[in-house]
Amino acid sequence: MIHVTLPEFILLAMGAALSLLALTWFLAVLFQRRHEYRARQDLIHCRICGLIYENPEKLEVMHCTGCGSQNEATKPSPI
Repeated sequence: MIHVTLPEFILLAMGAALSLLALTWFLAVLFQRRHEYRARQDLIHCRICGLIYENPEKLEVMHCTGCGSQNEATKPSPI
């Protein structure tokens, strides 16, 4: 049996809890970035009026819903 004093045990428990919290935070950020990347795949930025709209059919050229100009399927720049 390993002899551990109470202060050492408290430090170990706090270290384990902090490590678990850091891992949970890292995974949450990773999944959030992946979700945002996938959500941006269907967006098109109009060159004329600046409107950002969806392209659910993933067409190569789509008409802008605001001004009617044709735009290529290019992703908007990240914020």
